[in-house]
Amino acid sequence: MVLKQNCKVLSFLLIILFCCVSCQKYVVVNEPVNWFQALINCKGVGLELASVNSEEETKALQKFLTDNGYKDGYWLAGTRLGNGDYYWATTGTKIIYTDWLRGQPDNAKTEYNKYEGEYCIQLGMPTYSPEPNGWNDLGCNNPMPYICQAVQNCYGSNDVL
Repeated sequence: MVLKQNCKVLSFLLIILFCCVSCQKYVVVNEPVNWFQALINCKGVGLELASVNSEEETKALQKFLTDNGYKDGYWLAGTRLGNGDYYWATTGTKIIYTDWLRGQPDNAKTEYNKYEGEYCIQLGMPTYSPEPNGWNDLGCNNPMPYICQAVQNCYGSNDVL
């Protein structure tokens, strides 16, 4: 059992690529999993599913993905609760900054998502544009690559810890 877990962690580490945006460090994982498993996988290696809180972060992350040939949609930590508001699942904070694609979120209930609705946030929508672009809501059980981020505080050189 331990060997199997170590192999999973090793395979996770072999398929990642680090990206630094401001003081954030991101890890792109190309193994498609559902949103819930992405949360677990990130947490299992001491990271968290990524949250994007500014236009600057979004543009830098999209540029990184495009420059490195990533063309899929990627899970972010955003999810919609029963009241219709979106929150970052990793922090519990309401999402203020958004980057929705035109017509999104639409909570589509279609055959591809087994009519469950769309409650989780995907960065990029390959059918909409060839590059990672804005956000799309998607059924949480769909397998997608995902982006983890390091859990860290950002301090300037003059800040005291």
